[in-house]
Amino acid sequence: MSESVERILLLTHELSFRGASIHALRLAQGLESRHIETVILCTRQHSLDANLTKNVRIVNVPGYSVPLWGRVVQHTVLQNLSAQPPDVIHVLGPRLLPQALWLGKLLERPVVLGLTDQSEAGQVVLPAQNSICRAIVCVSESVRSALPGRLELIEQRVILPGVQLDVTHRTPPILKEGQVPVLGMAGPLEVIKGGSFFLRACHRVLEAGVPIRIVVTGSGPEERNLRRLSTSLELDDHVTFVDDGTSMGAYLSAIDIFCLPSLQQGFGIIMLEAMAIGRPAIASGVGGVLSILEDNKTGLIVPPSDSRALADRMLELLNDPERARKIAIAGQNLVEDRFTVDRMVDETIMLYNDVASAALDSSYRSA
Repeated sequence: MSESVERILLLTHELSFRGASIHALRLAQGLESRHIETVILCTRQHSLDANLTKNVRIVNVPGYSVPLWGRVVQHTVLQNLSAQPPDVIHVLGPRLLPQALWLGKLLERPVVLGLTDQSEAGQVVLPAQNSICRAIVCVSESVRSALPGRLELIEQRVILPGVQLDVTHRTPPILKEGQVPVLGMAGPLEVIKGGSFFLRACHRVLEAGVPIRIVVTGSGPEERNLRRLSTSLELDDHVTFVDDGTSMGAYLSAIDIFCLPSLQQGFGIIMLEAMAIGRPAIASGVGGVLSILEDNKTGLIVPPSDSRALADRMLELLNDPERARKIAIAGQNLVEDRFTVDRMVDETIMLYNDVASAALDSSYRSA
């Protein structure tokens, strides 16, 4: 194994329009830009913005996580990797952790476990005699703090996510006079993401006599309920549901205010993408959000599950476009200072090199 890693295998259950997948794709793009051969192996790939998958090598292996059939697939994966094994296996989330540990043992390569939300952290289970998983990397301190106490002997690091910054692209200004403002949320449409509170808050804004357009981007089990709620609130003339394969850049550029009404949030990567192009964010004060936003400076924070408070904060920005623009600029500056892909990749490569070097002095056969 060389002093610096040359090949990385990223394992993930699925690639979809959610922060964890965007994080994985941004990481893969960043590693490739450093001439580190990177492959993402996933069990399922949904329709995604082509800009997110550009220059990323993705291998779709259906059935890899299925107990019986997965064993056959697992041996096929092992056979394909044996000729040129990765220097590090980075498994994203606990679902494929058993497969990653099995590969790590047979290939004699270290495993890094990546976690993006608190629920994932609470599900982590490692063998009592583990010597394969050498580090756990979390996207925020709130995710790291959710890890079970029995894992304290394994190295744990917080590496903040990064997003792409395009200083050459001029993003349309927000809240232009004479145009109906657009409020949007994006991500997997699940109950925990708080879409119902977002729609109810938008209803309150319209009841206050402020015209708005509403965009909900994503798909998931809650989509049908959100469409029904939209109809019951008489929002259908104002709401557009957008497929999650739509260009994320185009969608974020089209909105004026980004909302993240989650009930629980490991970080808020799609929110960072919005902030990077100068969109002010209003978010629930939960989890990793509190490590990003400073209320009234780089964004606005509301209590979770409170559509009235969310509507009030929406109205604050809608009624004061200049303040909204100042918050947007402050948020954009924050992303440029703390949440770049380059910084994320630098810290991740440092971790890879550390675990790869430590692996040279360890025997994996005893695991």
